[in-house]
Amino acid sequence: MVTRKLTIARTLSGQLFDALLAGNAIDAEEIVREAIDGGLDQAMIDAAIIAPAMHHVGDAWARGEISVADEHLATQTTYRMLALLREAFRVQRRRPGQRVMLAALEGEEHVLALRMASDLLEQAGFDVRYLGPNVPLCTLPAIVERHAPAVFALTATRPCARRLEASIAAIRRASPSIGLVLGGAGIPRDTLATDWLVVERSVAGVVETVDALVLRPSLN
Repeated sequence: MVTRKLTIARTLSGQLFDALLAGNAIDAEEIVREAIDGGLDQAMIDAAIIAPAMHHVGDAWARGEISVADEHLATQTTYRMLALLREAFRVQRRRPGQRVMLAALEGEEHVLALRMASDLLEQAGFDVRYLGPNVPLCTLPAIVERHAPAVFALTATRPCARRLEASIAAIRRASPSIGLVLGGAGIPRDTLATDWLVVERSVAGVVETVDALVLRPSLN
């Protein structure tokens, strides 16, 4: 495992060097995100990716291959990456203590997107409880009380306004401070977002949405 991570780090460090010389902050930040997604911790990213890349930048300047302005640009881009890295791991450290529960409304059997969202949240470090399809409305209060999730995600692919409203009410009665994420084609287009409720139409955005609910000002 360590050898694999070191191999990833060496590859990404070379790519980072190229991005720094080009002054491409977007590519540099993407490399940091790729390292995090690859399971590298903050210390390894610092020591095996960023530090070697900056060392090579310094060598290139010493050899006269780049100007002092190029070196300054690379340094400022690196500061930006370090800020991103600190924030990413700050959020990540908070996730293991945050439980997320996912369920399809009663009568809803289509859960492919819900399963994908569950996998993304688990990979991001959340404590995920996946209930799956067709979860009876009457069971929601008890399971919310028992597992105490910080966020509950509901999905529906068909119009179901009354069941949706009843499910939201049941969950909120069991946990008034809980955050709710709604997804799927069955969620009414006119559903209004609130401090504690978000409609997320894209599976790819679920981690960011859950983070925002967990960190919302009314809870902090």
